[in-house]
Amino acid sequence: MQGNKSFCQSKGVNAMKRDMELVRQLLFMIEKLESNHTELKIPSEIDREEAVYHLRIMEQAGFTVNKIQYADNQPLWIYSSLTWDGHDFLDSIKNDTVWTKIKEGIKNKGLELGQVSFSVLKEYAKLEIKKKLGLE
Repeated sequence: MQGNKSFCQSKGVNAMKRDMELVRQLLFMIEKLESNHTELKIPSEIDREEAVYHLRIMEQAGFTVNKIQYADNQPLWIYSSLTWDGHDFLDSIKNDTVWTKIKEGIKNKGLELGQVSFSVLKEYAKLEIKKKLGLE
């Protein structure tokens, strides 16, 4: 470690903040995989360490199952699959209109997207979907 910084912070990754846009993007990428034996290719514009951090917290939340193999302390191969809860969460935030309303609603309450738990986001998404379907 360098000074008081964690490994991820020293690499330019803000590992202490959850990036829900990245979570959503990773969920979409995992859903598109042909099988859970297909390597998850992280686009070059996404920091691999940050992606791995988010995959790990997504696994802790019960949304993914991951197998990450390292070489030279770097994530080399990444395999990930969605759990039932992961599919449910993605389904609740998949619609762009619903996602935008969720983000705007959270911002209007003076919060940031990363300050809201997965479970609250899922409930908020369900509420927005119910409104869209005329059930609320």
